[in-house]
Amino acid sequence: GTGGGAEMTNGAELGFLLDPTLEALVAALVSRLDIHLFIEGIFVVVICYLLFQKSYKPNRKGDGLTEKEIDQLCDEWQPEPLVSGVQGASLVHRKEKVVSEQGGSSIVVDGVRLANFSCYDFLNCLGDESVQDACERAIRKYGVGACGPRGFYGTIDVHLELEGKLAEFMGTEAGIIYSYDIATVSSVIPAFLKRGDLVICDEAVSWAIQNGLDLARSYTKEFRHNDIADLERILKLVVESEATNPSKALNRRFIVVEGLYQATGQIAPMPDIVRLADRFKFRVLVEETCSFGALGPTGRGVMEHFGLKSTDVSLICASMSGALATVGGFCVSDAAIASHQRLSSASYCFSAALPPFNATAALEAIRIMEQDVGRMQRLGDNAKAMHKVLLGVTQSMAQDKSDSLVLMGDERSPLKHLYLKNGTDIRASDDATLQEICDALALHDQCAVAVSDFTPLQKRAPKPSIRVTVSAGHTQQEIERFGAGLTRAAAMAFGGGAS
Repeated sequence: GTGGGAEMTNGAELGFLLDPTLEALVAALVSRLDIHLFIEGIFVVVICYLLFQKSYKPNRKGDGLTEKEIDQLCDEWQPEPLVSGVQGASLVHRKEKVVSEQGGSSIVVDGVRLANFSCYDFLNCLGDESVQDACERAIRKYGVGACGPRGFYGTIDVHLELEGKLAEFMGTEAGIIYSYDIATVSSVIPAFLKRGDLVICDEAVSWAIQNGLDLARSYTKEFRHNDIADLERILKLVVESEATNPSKALNRRFIVVEGLYQATGQIAPMPDIVRLADRFKFRVLVEETCSFGALGPTGRGVMEHFGLKSTDVSLICASMSGALATVGGFCVSDAAIASHQRLSSASYCFSAALPPFNATAALEAIRIMEQDVGRMQRLGDNAKAMHKVLLGVTQSMAQDKSDSLVLMGDERSPLKHLYLKNGTDIRASDDATLQEICDALALHDQCAVAVSDFTPLQKRAPKPSIRVTVSAGHTQQEIERFGAGLTRAAAMAFGGGAS
């Protein structure tokens, strides 16, 4: 039987060779086709196709343009402006005011002494003799500059002393200082966040935070200003999204807020934010530029204000150009987070170190905060007094005027904002009206306040406002005089003369 089958097979093959059909030919080719030969054949066809294609030769004669046409195009070309028309239109140009003397609660502007209601020197340390004496001693010992980044012979003993003191003062494991305040948080954020990470931030955060988030290139979602319900809604959406797609769970997730918002003068509800962060497993970064030295019984900021610990959040950043009356910024955290910044934070690695006398000024200001707790009490009393005065001014404004002022800011905040109730929705016009009030206050009542500026780089420009600050050095008489002057200046700006 076996021999018969072989004979039949050989016969079939022989029949195919002697009298082939089309179907038999295709079947034979497929049965004997080598896949390697097939692929190589395709490559040969593609190579031949490319070899016989006509090569591209650019037109060397200006795409058919004559020399006259080329010259005309060159004459008509206009370079793109460095500042776009929209950005340029949004800028408000102000007359520069020259300060010749400052310190305490007063300032000399263009030769006139004014009560200063526009400075972030909340604890009145700028003109303190002990701070000035400490700076003078530091200059005689170290000179005026560090002359190098921290990692390249720029670290001086007072830098390490200040970092240790800040950590001790704030109740954290470690601290790190920066030589430029606005670059502090904008360098800290990209040191810990990257593309693919998630940040949920308040819509009213400062430009420094916005810049840091842009540099980090992380996904950013904003919640409505100080709206805990909206924050919780977004956090729930994140959790639900991760539950449906576990493979896309994010490595790093942060909630970023300010302790006291520079743009609104309102205090962040930190107990609720910390509670939600713990519940949904988010880290928290708090920017305390306006709250450090302004809130809390001893000036330790918004966490102390609510009876929380600094270690309840991952990072706390702040400027030292406010309550500490110097320059630079700092970040306090646990030791590992602080150590990571020394090699990963751009501003720390590549900027010249903080001048030693500025670090000495911060050390002396912290000593004052520790020993003179009464300054914080006076600051709190003055903040409440100013709030009461401003509230009375805005509520008593005549309704028949073209406009009036609206107060924004927490009662305990030493930073307030006054907005136009109606306005024109034209920034230059509203800004000019507010500037007129500021100029009248300086001219007739010797009080210095400022219209808040903004940069076109901000994603959301805050509404024009008069920024009013108060310090521990102001007296009740100065605050009341400011309120009376504001009433007169606003009446003149809105029409009808002084009321």
